[in-house]
Amino acid sequence: MKPEHRARPDGWGRLGLPSLAWVSLLLQLVAGTAWGQVSTEADAATGLPAPSPAAPAGILTRAPVLLNFVEAVRPAGLEATEATVFLRLQIGVDGRVKDAVVERPAGASSDDRSAGAGVSAVAGLDALAAAARTASLAFTFSPAEVDGRPAEVQLVYRYDFTVAERTVEVSVGRSPVGVLRGELQERGSRKPLAGVTVVMTLGAGESPAGDSGARDLAVRVETYSDGDGRFEFIAVRAGRVRISINDPAYYRVDDDETVLAGQATEVKYYLEPAGLNAGAMIVVGKRVKKDVSRQTLTLTEIRKIPGTSGDALKVIQNLPGVARIPFGGAQLIVRGSNPGDSAAAINRHVIPLAFHFGGLRSVFSSSLLESIDFYPGNFGAEFGRFSGGIVDVRVKRPETDRLHGYVEADFFDAGLLLEGPVGEHGAFALAARRSYIDVLLPFFLPEEADLDFTIAPRYYDYQAIYDYKHGRHRLKLYLFGSDDVLTFLLSKPSDVDPAFRGEFKNETGFYRGYLSWAYRVNDAVEHELSVSVGRNHLFFRGTERLFFDNRLTAITARDEVSVQMNDRLELRTGFDFEGFVGDVAINAPMPPKEGDDQNGGTPLSTLKLIRVHRTFNLSNPALWMELRSKVTDDLQVIPGARVDYDHRLRDTTIDPRVQFRWALDEALTLKGGVGMYMQRPLPDESDPDFGNPDIELEKSVHTTLGAEYIFGDGLSLDGNTFFKYMYEQVTLDRGEVADALQRETQAAGATTTRGIPYKNQGKGRVYGLELLLRKQVSDRFFGWVSYTLARAERSDVPGEPWRVFDFDQTHSLTMLGQYKLNRAWEFGLRWRFVTGNPDTPYDGCVYDSDTDTCAPRLAGGTNSARLPSFHQLDLRVDRNWTFDLWKLTAYLEIQNAYNRQNPEGMQYNYDYSDSLFISGTPVIPSFGLRGEL
Repeated sequence: MKPEHRARPDGWGRLGLPSLAWVSLLLQLVAGTAWGQVSTEADAATGLPAPSPAAPAGILTRAPVLLNFVEAVRPAGLEATEATVFLRLQIGVDGRVKDAVVERPAGASSDDRSAGAGVSAVAGLDALAAAARTASLAFTFSPAEVDGRPAEVQLVYRYDFTVAERTVEVSVGRSPVGVLRGELQERGSRKPLAGVTVVMTLGAGESPAGDSGARDLAVRVETYSDGDGRFEFIAVRAGRVRISINDPAYYRVDDDETVLAGQATEVKYYLEPAGLNAGAMIVVGKRVKKDVSRQTLTLTEIRKIPGTSGDALKVIQNLPGVARIPFGGAQLIVRGSNPGDSAAAINRHVIPLAFHFGGLRSVFSSSLLESIDFYPGNFGAEFGRFSGGIVDVRVKRPETDRLHGYVEADFFDAGLLLEGPVGEHGAFALAARRSYIDVLLPFFLPEEADLDFTIAPRYYDYQAIYDYKHGRHRLKLYLFGSDDVLTFLLSKPSDVDPAFRGEFKNETGFYRGYLSWAYRVNDAVEHELSVSVGRNHLFFRGTERLFFDNRLTAITARDEVSVQMNDRLELRTGFDFEGFVGDVAINAPMPPKEGDDQNGGTPLSTLKLIRVHRTFNLSNPALWMELRSKVTDDLQVIPGARVDYDHRLRDTTIDPRVQFRWALDEALTLKGGVGMYMQRPLPDESDPDFGNPDIELEKSVHTTLGAEYIFGDGLSLDGNTFFKYMYEQVTLDRGEVADALQRETQAAGATTTRGIPYKNQGKGRVYGLELLLRKQVSDRFFGWVSYTLARAERSDVPGEPWRVFDFDQTHSLTMLGQYKLNRAWEFGLRWRFVTGNPDTPYDGCVYDSDTDTCAPRLAGGTNSARLPSFHQLDLRVDRNWTFDLWKLTAYLEIQNAYNRQNPEGMQYNYDYSDSLFISGTPVIPSFGLRGEL
């Protein structure tokens, strides 16, 4: 009987320096018992339920290895029963088993020898499960380590009850013997495989002379690979042996080897993963699952979803609460909030933009990400300054076992990555990517097009990472950046606007240097300080009249302390700062606003231009605190608060927040939250020339109530109802526009308008239902169905009726899945249906003889019409080749497979008497290759 175990692994930017004196006081607090249990996700091959998919807080640097096995005592009458029991073992920092839970009942073998055991099959199998649990409590493992420190872990252990056909005693004293040593690595990635069973069989007729008693017998011996993937058989009879490795997570390996007398035979086996996520271990650490509606995605899901080309942040657009952007744009519109109300952050530091031109790619390599946490609302006190949603990207620690890398290319761009160890405690990663749309576009552009690209759309990004861990200290250093350029010449003026012609140039870029130091003071107190410094640049020039140039230096800093006060209370608090210093030069009209038709369709020739050139210096500090409390074993309540100060507006907000999670049983959890959130107005709205410098911060209240249900086998349902009320929103006071337009002066030959009358007078409301039915990554399949039912409305001026938001989408449905057919082929699809966006209709125009243009005349209220619904099918096929030392993947992705002509907007003729739909992207095939070491 042999067991088997697994361990799977001024307003145009947004300085001041933070005072950290309070940190030293917190670090002197004496905490209670240590806290920080780390658990591992169940192996996908076992089919067992996994822990909740919270974002990882640490990396398993040493897996536990079984040192002392205790054989279970079989109950009477079950001596001839074969079965398998899966146990979830909780292993303490000393390697001893603290608890064992039977995760799945034992299963009888195919010949069902328990039929004559004298007890019922069910009762017998339950008795074997109890015996296996009792024996496992006496096991001893080598201590596991997370981030180089001993830690508690959980693992799934497979205990096999087997019956030997014959028991023989083989004397090896008279036979020449040798040693067989080996190493197990994952094929393609060369990662060492721990806890894998290796079986050695000496077949019939292989016994040396003199061992007649053992001749014609098959002797079977088992061992397990250690944390480095090594295994060893000692005192092996010289001759031919059969090595078999039949792990459920990998394709079977059978090999014949010859053991030489008095020598050590070395072998190495590369095991090919059998499933989408086989062999992966996800460490779930101190970041307690607390947020009401957070969704966490794994790298396996990110890379395989059709329609995203393996890009991380584009996957967010498939989750509940996220609006679809016309033409696949780069904005994030979450739960009915304006595009600027949501943000993307890297390790909690907000970045200025998340996507390159047109939303084709995000600005950070997906292969360097550990996880993505998406908060559509009711996020904790650690995040602020945004009232929409937050996308928090966590950067992984580069690989430390050896040098890894890849080269990839598809229809849009090409990229590469290199990562590996530096010394004993460090690791590095280098990555870069560049598009070649500028090279390909001229071949697809029609000759009759009145468009001449001087510089066609071109983008690139880069990342450099150094990660150092030693003892209680961890140091991270990142450098990353992005740059986009587009220049084209419109030789023929527009029929609607004669001024719309000439050269257009757009440049967008930024870079950041990021440094963080994390220090574990003791088992109860942790401290982390991080600083980010960089530059933003936004430049636009169009026609002969429009100009915008904004350059700034950005500084963000965060200092955080967590104190585990006792088993039920944890205090987390921190300082959050952002500062901007720079200059801006503008010659442009008032920018159009959400729901404001002042510029909608209005010819550029008729608009008044505003000229600005100034420097600015802004700083926005904040303090936050939250208390994670376990009221009972099943109820967790997290009150918190955040205080923000805006230096430019001289406005302070105090935002209290509270969340709860109540586990009614192992499958069903209720959750909810309510909190206040503030949002800084757009830069132009508080500018003295473009807006009103006396306006205040915008505010909102988030409420969410929902439930999670785990069906088992990796299937779960997450549902949320939400209501968001927005007040003191900045809108244009139309009653004062006429007076403002009369206050015109002449500056450098340009007509200038001063003091646009914005006020904190608008309000909004968003309410709806979000559902996510999700199948976690298993050996063959993953996918989800996402549905959002929502209504987003605005009222811009007191007394005006409610109107729908520009991106109000009543129904949003996404169905996607990825299936691994065999070791070579994978197939995936995504289908989306979304209600069409609101639209403001026109009916004719008023002719202006001075400019020879037509100003459109409204045919109804703002957003009183709606475009037809959107639906689209995306397909993906992956072909994998796995070699011993590297892997190659080729994929074909087809976006809009049935070539749906989705209406994305309206185009009018010169006098607005007729219109037609502007269709979205047609069918787009993309072929890609990825070679990985």
